[in-house]
Amino acid sequence: MLIRRWLPVGLTLLGMLGVTAVWAQKEEAGSRPKAPARRLDPDTVSVRLLLGVGDRQRQTWSGQAKVDQGEILGVEGYRFRKGDKVTGNDSWQAKSLLVRKVAAKKAGQGAAKKKQQQVAAKKQTGPGTPGPNITPNGVIVSLKAPPTATLSVETEHGVFKVRLADLADGLAHPYLDGRANAQRVPDGVTLLDSVDQEDFPAAAADANGAAWVAFVVHQARGPSDLESFASRPKTFAEYAPKGGGDQVRLFRFADGKADEPLDVTQSGLDVWRPAVAVDRTGKVIVVWSENEAGNWDLYRRVYDPEKKSWSETKRLTTNPGTDTDVVLARAPDGKVWMAWQSWIKGQADILVAEVDGDSNSKPLNISNHPRNDWSPSLSFDKNGRIFVAFDSYRAGNYDVLLWSGTADGGRLVSVAGSAKYEARPTLTVDPRGRAWVAYEERDPNWGKDAENLVDGKGSTLYRSAAVRVRCVDGDRVLDAPDPLANAADELRPMNSYPRISLDRDGRIWLAFRHRQESIWGGPAVMVVGALWVEHVTALAGKAWEPPLPLSRSDGLLDHRPALVAPSDGPLLAFYSSDGRLRREVEFNPELNRKFWTHQGTPSGADSAFNEDLQVAALTPLSKGGSVDPTPTDRVAAEDETPDVHPDESADVSRMRDHRIQAGGKTYRLIRGDFHRHTEISMDGGSDGSLEDMWRYALDAASFDWMGNADHDNGGGKEYTWWLVQKTTDLYNGEKFTSMFTYERSNAYPHGHRNVMFAQRGIRTLPRLVDETGVVDEDTPMLYDYLKEHNGLCASHTSGTGMGTDWRDVNPEFEPMVEIFQGHRNSYEYLGAPRVARRPGEAIGGWKPLGMVWNALALQYKLGFQASSDHISTHISYAIAIAEDSTREAIFDAFKRRHCYGATDNILLDVRSGEHIMGDEFTADGPVRLKIKVQGTAPIARVDIIKDFRYAYSTEPNRPQVEFEWQDEEKRPAGLSWYYVRVLQTNGELAWGSPFWVHLGDTGASR
Repeated sequence: MLIRRWLPVGLTLLGMLGVTAVWAQKEEAGSRPKAPARRLDPDTVSVRLLLGVGDRQRQTWSGQAKVDQGEILGVEGYRFRKGDKVTGNDSWQAKSLLVRKVAAKKAGQGAAKKKQQQVAAKKQTGPGTPGPNITPNGVIVSLKAPPTATLSVETEHGVFKVRLADLADGLAHPYLDGRANAQRVPDGVTLLDSVDQEDFPAAAADANGAAWVAFVVHQARGPSDLESFASRPKTFAEYAPKGGGDQVRLFRFADGKADEPLDVTQSGLDVWRPAVAVDRTGKVIVVWSENEAGNWDLYRRVYDPEKKSWSETKRLTTNPGTDTDVVLARAPDGKVWMAWQSWIKGQADILVAEVDGDSNSKPLNISNHPRNDWSPSLSFDKNGRIFVAFDSYRAGNYDVLLWSGTADGGRLVSVAGSAKYEARPTLTVDPRGRAWVAYEERDPNWGKDAENLVDGKGSTLYRSAAVRVRCVDGDRVLDAPDPLANAADELRPMNSYPRISLDRDGRIWLAFRHRQESIWGGPAVMVVGALWVEHVTALAGKAWEPPLPLSRSDGLLDHRPALVAPSDGPLLAFYSSDGRLRREVEFNPELNRKFWTHQGTPSGADSAFNEDLQVAALTPLSKGGSVDPTPTDRVAAEDETPDVHPDESADVSRMRDHRIQAGGKTYRLIRGDFHRHTEISMDGGSDGSLEDMWRYALDAASFDWMGNADHDNGGGKEYTWWLVQKTTDLYNGEKFTSMFTYERSNAYPHGHRNVMFAQRGIRTLPRLVDETGVVDEDTPMLYDYLKEHNGLCASHTSGTGMGTDWRDVNPEFEPMVEIFQGHRNSYEYLGAPRVARRPGEAIGGWKPLGMVWNALALQYKLGFQASSDHISTHISYAIAIAEDSTREAIFDAFKRRHCYGATDNILLDVRSGEHIMGDEFTADGPVRLKIKVQGTAPIARVDIIKDFRYAYSTEPNRPQVEFEWQDEEKRPAGLSWYYVRVLQTNGELAWGSPFWVHLGDTGASR
């Protein structure tokens, strides 16, 4: 195929993201949208068209398209919902769309509401994003036409004419006074569109003009989505489903279409992110990470296209820790090399090796540092020199490093080494031997003390995000221009996960994820989650072209397209999309009953979430001018960001080294978090990716354990549950323990609860509902489920609209409570530190019956822990007092209430004889408590609280406190509870779980 055949001649006018399916038509037909029956045509260019820009209420945007030269091939929808449809080869029926429901305004409240929205837009503290309630719809008009053609679009709001030549600049051009716009985007088609999940593509080019794409197909383990219960089940055996699982597959893409996929592995496995390369003989090498009996190792298989035969599967690593995130590249001599992240004795390094090298040779450890290293990217220059970019936490924040060398060794260069978060590099080497590194940049003190998106000394995980590009030329590190310099204002914030590559002309291409929407709070549709869209741009000379959205790239934040340059034709992008934008489902009473509290989405034929594989052809906007990218000298920025916790390493070591000898057992303090959301939650648009959560736990917080708390692990969807389960195993290691957890949300008075298991494989539990909503039997049903599958749960934000009045508590399965939440308040009792004292101070509603002291008054025995919820970081610690750091030991500790909550690394050790915090026992004399506190600042106050009274208080004003106390109160026989609370001078707190003590008569009068 000649290169010139890829130059644009025809165009396709489409709505943003260029959808392949008309939701309303397919929904009415009762089947899932199918992939288009066309090849990726090198003579087709796509243009996005939005209809209803700026609408304040839903408007009809039905219309018809005509072209003065060429022919119209067909029309498809952009964001069609029920009622929208294609009515002919060149016409459609559609309306702009309601995305957020709003209550009717009362008289005189218009100005006040507008002011409130303006303030919210400036100071966003919650998971939702302020924005319009109405969003545009759009259409796709496929046509064959010369660049001189004009497309006429007739709508009920007027006719506008689009000169195709005007769209060559890549900018969005307004029409109808800005109520419509059109912009060129890369042409793309859907490759695989089945009821299974096709995800994690990797691609490599062969010498014959084809690309080989490896990917993972996942078959559901149990139902794809879980519907609410109409009656209480007698058993929950089906919530530990069997079958399903992953399979690595491979297909050849040539002449604009994909061949039938080949099986690389058997089905039913547990695998992670394959990589692919083509060696000098044309054989296709596929490497992937696979979980075998709890250990993740790398495996490879080779396909011979000439013989149409496979090699045997070969295990490449035997390390007892996780080997993952493998990448492949072919050297100039045709040999294939790999780089990967290897967890060795609980710490991650980056290793490099030839895939099929000498069996006696050892992988080269190129990072070799006691702190964790992440995200390798591998390339070669024309002389065979190896280049590997990765990021490292060695400086106490993420920095980007570049290693270059040979099998005998090499050197490290700092590409980005400020106090900011600089991570997830990708790498390409140009013909001149210069290494181009794209990476993601976020705020300094990432993952340190923060309450929300505004307040705090540190930065949350996803408060800001930008993509940067630098060039390493010998000993010089140079800056590339800002990739968003020519972007529209709305595209500048929240850009992540860059991917960089070269096309055949030597042009630099960059792809990145952009957060387009994050709508929560009165949604009009069944929300899958925030919306991220892939954008691409090319660097020609000293300037980047305007970023263009990729068709059908809507999905999660962590989607990583594979960019590959075939030997003939343009650069290709292979990527996955879950269709969350293109398959939106509006609420109706029946769906609301089936998927209560917006946690789920329809399954099967009506699925609003399904990963499919896509491909797009990337052709530059500029056909002339310089192709050679030009970096500039880097200007060193002043780095004056102070550490939030300069003594954190010592604080963490002190906690980890502490031992408690009691009752013939030895206990440790295992620090973690029971409640951390990600991109997978429907309201997780400001929480960051699933990988961000694990990075935060392992590095920024230096936790010993962590549990994911995404709502029903993604609204009860099997695939997102599988991803959470998979990564929970992936990052479980020698120094860090990952627990299987999720949040199960019900409105007050039933309450939000976080669920925990020590074992993998338990699906999330839907709600028990009737026509009025969740019923009282729902919580006892939850306890039945936990009993059958050996789980436990804990209420959180108990004193809010997400809380409970304690009408249903079974301490056997609910042994603890989240007494403090970093994103909101404490719920100890009214008047206690950090507890809201009136409705205006409460975050999330005012339900004072949910205060923890009320549960104690009802004689419930609950241990205390603190966790984060959304956004908040590094100010919530759920500390298990466990005999070991295994999953079983941590679970057992919480089950026994052996735990405490804190807002910092505060060491709290309280004992009563041979008993530790959380124990229930009978005293044969006065109760004695032995208390040891080691703070991160001077201790302002230590309180011993007994039966709703302050039994003793001291104000030591020093970091370390040790003392013993004896209860001298005279009272009749009965059960009393005691707990210790610590307050530091800087306001940080710790709450020890109570002791429950059966007391004999101490001589008090009755």
